Amino acid sequence: MITQTTIMDDVDDSGPTGSGVMHVLVMSPDAFLSLPLPATGTVDVGRSSKCPIRLEDPLASREHARLHVSSTGEGSALHIEDLGSANGTRVRDTPVSPGDFASFLPGEAITIGSTVLMVQHNRPAVGLRRLWSHGYFESRLEDECARAASTGAAFALARVRLLANTPWTNVVPVLVRTIPLPHLFASYGPRDYEILFVETTPEDVMKLMEELAEDLRKSGIEARHGVAWYPRDGRSADALLSRANNLVKHPSGTGRPRTPAGGSPTDAESGNGAGMERIRELAKRAAGANINVLILGETGVGKDVLAKTVHRLSARKGAFVALNCAGLSASLIESELFGHERGAFTGAIGTRVGLLEAANGGTVFLDEIGEMPPEMQAKLLRTIETREILPVGAVKTRSLDVRFVAATNRDLEAEVLRSAFRQDLFFRLNGISLAIPPLRERINEIPTLVDTFVKEASQESGREPPPSVTPDAMDYLLAYAWPGNIRELKNVIERALVLCDGPEITPEYLPLDKMRTLSPAFNVDDLDTDTKRVVASPGTTDNAASKLGPDLDHLPPLRDPRKAAERQRMLDALAASAWNQTRAALSLGMPRRTFVSKLELYGIPRPQK
Repeated sequence: MITQTTIMDDVDDSGPTGSGVMHVLVMSPDAFLSLPLPATGTVDVGRSSKCPIRLEDPLASREHARLHVSSTGEGSALHIEDLGSANGTRVRDTPVSPGDFASFLPGEAITIGSTVLMVQHNRPAVGLRRLWSHGYFESRLEDECARAASTGAAFALARVRLLANTPWTNVVPVLVRTIPLPHLFASYGPRDYEILFVETTPEDVMKLMEELAEDLRKSGIEARHGVAWYPRDGRSADALLSRANNLVKHPSGTGRPRTPAGGSPTDAESGNGAGMERIRELAKRAAGANINVLILGETGVGKDVLAKTVHRLSARKGAFVALNCAGLSASLIESELFGHERGAFTGAIGTRVGLLEAANGGTVFLDEIGEMPPEMQAKLLRTIETREILPVGAVKTRSLDVRFVAATNRDLEAEVLRSAFRQDLFFRLNGISLAIPPLRERINEIPTLVDTFVKEASQESGREPPPSVTPDAMDYLLAYAWPGNIRELKNVIERALVLCDGPEITPEYLPLDKMRTLSPAFNVDDLDTDTKRVVASPGTTDNAASKLGPDLDHLPPLRDPRKAAERQRMLDALAASAWNQTRAALSLGMPRRTFVSKLELYGIPRPQK
């Protein structure tokens, strides 16, 4: 640990040779501090509170060493004096005898215990910084995801991988001087560092990453880096970390970071896309075998499309036949699946071939298998085990050769535990399971899907050329949570195409009223006047929160519209929860400690004050 202390008041910014003020960078394994040095004089280093540079290092003595800065005709001379320390002082990895002096140059390392000091020219003073652990970094990342989900704030995560083993004392000075507060960085491993960019713009992130790449290069450090953006590359810590890590492993082009507006990454590049790519690869492998497949996922994620893909990639020449088990009685499902003989029941005026027999040699897709009545589960299990069917009213079984693909949005294992679904049938259907992530975790696919749906809908309506989707509209499509997944996205695009009579689909053709309600990422203050009119809905007034709680008449103005909007949302949440901070944070989906820190940041007086 390092304690920040004022070193000297007589700092000369010009320096003896006009080279500018010198700073000493003090680095421990988990904290960093840059302080100005006097043009001439001495600075003591040690654990004592009297030392201007105080080290909370158990290997440092109370008065460990003394830095000497003197002026010469050619510039400044630097010496380090060991004050009789117990564990010694090292310069360039050479021990300094107690009471002796050793000269050193800017950029050379002075080691005291686990702390390294390094004098540098023309480096600004930097407040206490830390190299956080990955555990803390991941915790902060989760907090940022929760905050962004409720406020609409975007942020970025960068991963930096060194191509060769480089001492942390060489890397950290570059991070300290290039990455300012409030951004933070952490160590993921011996050659991996990660950076969390908060409260900033994509342009600023790009600029900082370019500066970091250049500073690393100038320091002789070769590195790759990748940047993941919320929400484009994911809405969870795992998705963002996976995306950034994947970019480092498989850099494209020069490896320079791309802005969120730089286009949608392909599935192969993206962390989320890589997950879908693995699912498609599993589906391809499963298709080549005669194994039953269970597809899991929320409503509308495309389970039927994946089922057809499994059939198309298989060697089966028979038909693909689908049955939706939801909403059908046991007798109807039995008749649909197994068929019936003439006169088997009232209304059976002729023989009917069932779906299973019609699909002989092919694939039977049982959608919403979790809705199948218990009595039908037993009959289906018997069919899978014996590979025979018995139509309703028949007395002789018929052989069957089909592959079963089942799908559900339910947790079948939980259904088995509560005896709502047969365990033996679950095992039979679950030869291999494919879990499709929801669309909100596959943000990178949205631009491609939108383009496909626009072209399909335009072709069906005979509209040429298809309209384009404006960047503003695409931003809304990317930010929305899509509870209805791909099916909902398709419906939204088809609706927009009906309403749009021009060459572009703009935000006004999207169902912004619903999107704004179901996704708090939308900020009405960011919209133009016409779109504000479309999404306008009754709500609290700007001073609604002032009806309860402390006096809010003198809140400091905020120039950033996003910060102003976030503050207003916090005020409204406080008013709605009678100024209970915990309930207000919960209503916004924001961790309480983040909420409290935001109160201070935005100048909102806490109730007890």
